[in-house]
Amino acid sequence: MDEIITNEAGGKQSRIEGQITEVPPLALIEISKVMSEGRKKYPREPDGTPNWHKIGCMSNLDHAGEHLCKFLAIRNQTVIPMLDEDAAMQEELSHFACRAMMALEQFLRNEL
Repeated sequence: MDEIITNEAGGKQSRIEGQITEVPPLALIEISKVMSEGRKKYPREPDGTPNWHKIGCMSNLDHAGEHLCKFLAIRNQTVIPMLDEDAAMQEELSHFACRAMMALEQFLRNEL
């Protein structure tokens, strides 16, 4: 049963575990854009299941690691200089965050 808490004004509600207001909103918007692009490229199953649910947690972590390494390579200029390095770094970091979130979701659901 949920724990009921009372605020300063006397309002009662269930206690929640986190504070969504502490989550970085611009990062979430960026992640939602990447997830939307992914849905277009890799459509959901007929039953509505997202494609990434068919990819294992470790594979998502491998892909996240590759995106992180690409981000660092661009940042440290260990790759051929690009015309728009900021956009390339944003793309790699955004994809890293998505894959990391997918892996975390799978871990939390015990879908390893």
